[in-house]
Amino acid sequence: MSASSPIPVILDTDIGTDIDDTWALAQLIRCPELDPRLILTGAGDIPFRTAVTARFLEVSGRTDIPIGRGVDAWGTDASHRNQDPWIKGYDLAAYPGEIAEDGVGMMIRIIEESPVPVTIIAIGPAVNLAAALERAPGLASRCRLVGMFGSFEVGYSG
Repeated sequence: MSASSPIPVILDTDIGTDIDDTWALAQLIRCPELDPRLILTGAGDIPFRTAVTARFLEVSGRTDIPIGRGVDAWGTDASHRNQDPWIKGYDLAAYPGEIAEDGVGMMIRIIEESPVPVTIIAIGPAVNLAAALERAPGLASRCRLVGMFGSFEVGYSG
């Protein structure tokens, strides 16, 4: 990879609860130094998070970036669907881009096939990373990890 080549990245996100992950996605797709290879949704309520991602990418004109459905660790929690009004009436089935049912598998494949290390930007719970490492233990040596992990030790409830 030359100094001018964009860095291949995967965004692992629990987008849709608060606006922070949506802002992060906006910054990512507008950053010429980064080459987004996959937006991987995770944590819980995967259909909702996938729809938020798809609509955002479609409105942004970036349906060239694949979306991966990640691990649904917590199921559906309507109390955390803060961006629900924005996707009301959105038809995910009509999305023109690629949506991988096995997003973790797609992440593994992208990393393993890349001639240069892929940077994973993890801004949600690390359930997709854990699943990927279970399936491909050597994966960590082939990528870089940038994580937020805001409530790693204490948790959101204090």
